Amino acid sequence: MTTQSYGTSSPGQAAPTDSKQALEAQTQALNAHDGPGFASFYAEDAVVVDPQYPEPLRGRAAIEQDVGTFLKAFPDLEFSLIHTLVDDRLVAGEGKIVGTNSGPIQLPGADEIPATGRRLEFPMAFFSRLDEAGKIVEERRYYDIASQQEQLGLT
Repeated sequence: MTTQSYGTSSPGQAAPTDSKQALEAQTQALNAHDGPGFASFYAEDAVVVDPQYPEPLRGRAAIEQDVGTFLKAFPDLEFSLIHTLVDDRLVAGEGKIVGTNSGPIQLPGADEIPATGRRLEFPMAFFSRLDEAGKIVEERRYYDIASQQEQLGLT
């Protein structure tokens, strides 16, 4: 599988010059449904705290698996970045995720749920800390799981 570069390391392509540009490039990778490209913005040993999981995601491979699972469940997923705040190596953002559940949903510690065919739309916020190389080393995500389950008819 060939992974498109979003400004992280491709020869002849300029890397993002600041954290905001990197975030915009990561958003582009997500909207291109490029799980490996999205995950490439995280350090190898990154930790992501996500309300969907009882324990943090640890490592780039786990993050790539997570986004791949989500994109499989919502193959038309679109992420809109609404607001960002950048302070050197700290990034805060607000966004909106929209997609149709046309693939199976795999929840942590649960059986696979068949596609509901329902549309999902929810706001979310995230806070990321970057290392000296501009890779995300820690991220905390915030969104309302109960609202998601209601929209999908799972409650």
